[in-house]
Amino acid sequence: MRPYKLPLSSGFTLIELIVGIVVLAISLVVITSFLVPQARQSIDPIYEVRSAELGSSLMNEILAKSFDENSDHTGGGLWRCGETGQPSCTAASDYGPEGEDRGQYNDVDDYHTNGNFISIDDSLGVDLSDIYRNFSYRVNVDSSENGISAAKRIEVIIRAPNGTDYAFSAYRWNY
Repeated sequence: MRPYKLPLSSGFTLIELIVGIVVLAISLVVITSFLVPQARQSIDPIYEVRSAELGSSLMNEILAKSFDENSDHTGGGLWRCGETGQPSCTAASDYGPEGEDRGQYNDVDDYHTNGNFISIDDSLGVDLSDIYRNFSYRVNVDSSENGISAAKRIEVIIRAPNGTDYAFSAYRWNY
């Protein structure tokens, strides 16, 4: 029996190896350039959901409060500020807390933050920064833009850790 001899053309040449390495390097660069930006953007939907939860919760808390300091705080609507025989509504320049803590806010305009972002805590003063790490909020209460003295526009802006602002707005009517 004759021993088997390999043909002289078996194996790869140096040029074939270099071309293979160059093609592999180019394909890895292309794949990486598509994946890295996607990885950075993959957190955005989580920030959107968390911001929506936080914004909705804060807006519900605000809308549950009385329309004004000089309105009925029991929710029965027995009297409204600005009506005949009742005190006038709080002036827009006086919006903001009247020296009380957030747990003692009793009307919508107490939440006005004067354009400042505030770290997250709940109405009982419990720090929620572990749950909403690096989130902050700003609340603007405005009655001047709508021209209706019977309504206040509430705008809640949640700032996510990536710097994106998510805005929520509603009107609170004097009833």
